Amino acid sequence: MSQHTETDHAIACLNCGNLFSGRFCNACGQDAHTGKIDRHFLYHELQHALFHIDKGILYTLRMLFAAPGRTIRSFIGGQRVRHFKPLMFLVVTTGLYAFVNHFFKHLVIVTRPTGSRAADNSVQLVNEYLNEYYEWFVLLQLPLIAGTYYLFFRKYGTNFVEQLVVCAYVTGMRTLLGILILPLNAYLPAAGYVVESAMPVALFIWTYLQFYNGRPKGAIVWRTLLGYVCYYLLLLVLLSVLLTVFGSVA
Repeated sequence: MSQHTETDHAIACLNCGNLFSGRFCNACGQDAHTGKIDRHFLYHELQHALFHIDKGILYTLRMLFAAPGRTIRSFIGGQRVRHFKPLMFLVVTTGLYAFVNHFFKHLVIVTRPTGSRAADNSVQLVNEYLNEYYEWFVLLQLPLIAGTYYLFFRKYGTNFVEQLVVCAYVTGMRTLLGILILPLNAYLPAAGYVVESAMPVALFIWTYLQFYNGRPKGAIVWRTLLGYVCYYLLLLVLLSVLLTVFGSVA
């Protein structure tokens, strides 16, 4: 009886040249069946992009809006296969918000005319800049709010990177809800302002109450509220610096 070794059925990976058996290369992960680049390849890639990725987003959205704290806790705990990654989730949601906001022109900084032409011009310049680079504006805020909540919840054993994950998912949720509020901001700006101001605080309280389940609820609420106030004050300082810089340029 002839004996066959594993190398008898080995496949040479077209990507790295490694000899392997099975569906995927054990060195670089490329599929053994690459196929020809033709219309069938294009159909497969479109199908994968539209359904595989969307499935991850929809599953993550469903879980987040059903139980945000428990969902994020399970993600941090290791259940990550079916979830859309937090930073990518934030990039996608902020990009969608920026696209929709092109039709509504909602401003990041909402102020009344000051009577000073230079001040009003600087506010307009900053708003134009922030709306143009909204995704970067939100991403750059992430370390600020995560660092603030890291300090307030440090005694609960959560590190800075874990707080980044929490804040990325919650900010993505807030951004998606912000899209729904855009028409309200356009037609009922006073009501829109109230909802837009209260929504992130409510989302963080909801999330942290579940995320730190078993901890004193009162302590979680006041830490969340105070942490958000500190983050918001820091953000106002940074925006004031931007206004000053743009005011000197204008």
